[in-house]
Amino acid sequence: MLARLLTIVACLVLAGATQAGDDEAGFLIEFELWINGEAQGEPRLVVMPGQPAMVDVAGGAWRIEAEVERARAHEYAPGGSLWLHLAVHEQVEGEWEELADTMLGVPEGETATLTVVEGDVDDPAPDNSIVYLRATTSRLQPGDMPPG
Repeated sequence: MLARLLTIVACLVLAGATQAGDDEAGFLIEFELWINGEAQGEPRLVVMPGQPAMVDVAGGAWRIEAEVERARAHEYAPGGSLWLHLAVHEQVEGEWEELADTMLGVPEGETATLTVVEGDVDDPAPDNSIVYLRATTSRLQPGDMPPG
């Protein structure tokens, strides 16, 4: 009985250590940004869960802010899903102006898309959107560095 109890406790400790390791893992987010139909770049950003990060695009004319948090089971999200908070800013006369801000649910390793369109656009695409941002996430393990 004692051996069985020790085995259960050891499994719980191991599960807790695994969860703590997952919480320490960051995410690489690879972006593709178009503004008014023009490609602005494909920046990459490492984001730690719950910690906002940002990257300047196109020589500092645009800025993408991102934050990642894991979806909880009670939020009816598919397994491995993330909440991806995204904002796109434009620098105008030395000040940052927000163009778009949203929160998207996306499974790890898949792509989320943020679009801002004008008028009746049925199928947003890079060439017919004011802002068109694709963000693809991938999990980094502690100590991993993003590829070159």
